[in-house]
Amino acid sequence: MKKIALLIVSLVALTTVASAQGFGWGVKAGMNVAGVSNAGSGVGSMIGFTGGVFADYRFMDMFALSADLLYSAQGCRYNSDNKMTLSYLNIPILANFYVWGNLAVKAGLQPGFLLGSSGRLFGDKESGTDGLKSVDLTIPVGVSYEFPMGLILDARYGIGATNIWDYKNAGTSRNGVFTITAGYRF
Repeated sequence: MKKIALLIVSLVALTTVASAQGFGWGVKAGMNVAGVSNAGSGVGSMIGFTGGVFADYRFMDMFALSADLLYSAQGCRYNSDNKMTLSYLNIPILANFYVWGNLAVKAGLQPGFLLGSSGRLFGDKESGTDGLKSVDLTIPVGVSYEFPMGLILDARYGIGATNIWDYKNAGTSRNGVFTITAGYRF
């Protein structure tokens, strides 16, 4: 019991010291409104879940770097009954420019690693990653605001920079994802 208490006190002290030096971390969750460009007629966006952890380091009052580790359900909807869900592990690395108090404008790069795909096409369930590239690159841009009690609201748009298809004659389709999250800094 003493070891557990000592471990907890040590972690709290380490977090307090790290926070004083500009380091922060926390959790976040929210929703995506995702789509795939050039996927054909009748293709629309779908709503999916995103969530994970983040860490940042504030170098000065006006600038910080942040990195997230997020699960992200993306994809698109075909007509009304068919959809394709692409599950990614996204790692956005962002420059945060604080333009007014705790209001930040952010931009960066986001590699995403395909974890799997599933969908319903013409009544049949499908899954697997055949024909899809395993790595996706997105350019996220957005804004966030941190409230004094540690709550952070974040809105971003991810501009797809790479083709998601692995087939040579499939054309070029890119992910486009609008994300809204709420997070908490510890």
